[in-house]
Parts: sequence; C-alpha cells; structure tokens
Amino acid sequence: MGHLPSTVFIQPMSRFEHRRLDPGNVRPRRTAFSFPQSIPKHWLKGSPVQTHFFNAINLFVVSFEDFMGRVMRGRLVHLKDPEFLRQVRGFMGQEATHSFVHTKYLANLRAQGYQIDRYLEMAERIFRDLFEKRFGPVVCIATIAGFEHMTALLAEIVLSSGMLKEAEPAMAELWEWHAAEEIEHKSLAFDLLQVTNKSYLLRLLGAFLGTLVVAGFIHVGLVMLLKQDNQLWRLRTLRDAKELLLGKHRMAPRALGLFFKYFRPGFHPAQYDNYSLAESVLQAQEPEQEGFRTRTSLEAVHLPAK
Repeated sequence: MGHLPSTVFIQPMSRFEHRRLDPGNVRPRRTAFSFPQSIPKHWLKGSPVQTHFFNAINLFVVSFEDFMGRVMRGRLVHLKDPEFLRQVRGFMGQEATHSFVHTKYLANLRAQGYQIDRYLEMAERIFRDLFEKRFGPVVCIATIAGFEHMTALLAEIVLSSGMLKEAEPAMAELWEWHAAEEIEHKSLAFDLLQVTNKSYLLRLLGAFLGTLVVAGFIHVGLVMLLKQDNQLWRLRTLRDAKELLLGKHRMAPRALGLFFKYFRPGFHPAQYDNYSLAESVLQAQEPEQEGFRTRTSLEAVHLPAK
C-alpha cells in the first residue's frame, strides 16, 4: 500500500438542503453549517478587503434579520389571504435561519481577535430604538422591501460573477446558499409592502432607508475590520477595493443599474428573472439528511438522525 499524501482534501457533505427553487412555496431549508477554527482569517483569495466585505454583511444581517422577523410577525394578523400568510411565514423562516447560521460564524470572528460586540450592540439599538420605536411598522415594512431589493441584486452579482470560486469551501457554500434564497424570496417583502400601503412615495422612502442600511453598515463594518487588521491604509487595500467595486465583477456599476429598476412605477421584483442563478445553487447536489438544522421564526429545530 502506498503512502497517503500529507494533505488530503475531502469534499464535505452538503451544508444545506438542496431542494428546487420555488418562489411560490417559500420555506426554510434544513442546514448543517459549521465553521471550524481552521477557516483562515482572510478566507477569500487571501484578500482582507474582499473577505471583510462579506464579514461586514455577516455582522449586521444578524440584527437586521431579527428586526425583520419582529416587524413582519406584527403584521401577520393583518394578512387576510391564507396563501400569502403562508408565504410570509416561509419568508420569515428563511430569514430566521440566515440569522441563526450567521450568528454561528460570529464565534470565528471573535476567536480571530476581532472586537465586534460594540458594533453588534449599536446595530441592535438602531433597529429597535430608531426604526421600530420611532419610524413605526409601515416605514419599517418599506425599509425591509428596499433592503430586500438591495440584497437580491447583490445576490445576483455574487452568483453571476463567480467571485466566490476561490473562497474557503464552507464560506463559499454559506454565501451561495444565502444569496440563492434571497433571490427565491425576493418578491415577498415588496408584496407585503403593497398589501400594507401602495404609496409610491413610501416605496421610494423605503428604497432610500434600505440602501442606507446596506451601504452604511457594510462601510462601517468593513472599515472597522480593516482597521483592526492594520490594513486600512495599505496600498493593497486600495487596489483590492478598486478591484471589488470596479474590476472584473463590476459590482458598483452593476448594483447601480439594478438598483434604479426599483424606481419604475410599475416595478415588481418577479419581472426581473434571475431565478436560474439561484436554481443552479439550490439543486447542485443531493444532500445527506442527517444532522441538518433549521430555524423557524421562533425557535431552532433539530431533526433526529435516521
């Protein structure tokens, strides 16, 4: 028998349930994500900028998706269509699962020495004390609809550009799964806004606030993490930032082009068909069933092993 090589790469079992995309029947998927401490600090092409772009999203989506759950839960009693009510509950379940999984990765950031807790507390205060208490539920729904448009367009860019091909496998699968589900449920927050209030001006306000949340929190989180890495003012940081925004992925110009579609008076998210991008992720392979976890809008559910 020959000697085994010193390093053996083993393809792990799928970390999420591969079920075909179905925008008409949105439900949370079972997940089995774990994030070993062996995941490198800069897990995307060794680039602090590209890694911390995603890490910055990871930081604030935990609070924002919990905020979404609280706001939408308060609107359920106003939904008279049982089919739409079922869809909104499924949407809430997907977002709660995202929050649950991304919360697990925060332990890796802490173990790597990043000071993130004050940032997380700030995000929680902004969403609870400012948005929920000052702005009220209708503006919050509009903000969520604007936010979901932004995340769906970012999901399209991430999946169509192949920018995660050189990422650490667990992290690539995390963000591909999350991006695919953002595309799957992209219409539901907009539909909830239309059921709540059809005002075009309210939709524009929500677009502004949702964009402010995405751009503002990514910027603050990215700067904070780069500063803690002592990478903020390095020449490589500037080159990587330019590559991320204006390079081959063209994230900034593509995001602007997709963003302005939201301002058309007759806009609806389903008019823009990017579902095939999500389909290629969600049906990539058949998973093992044992060990999957999901989280509803209220609790985590552990499935028994077969």
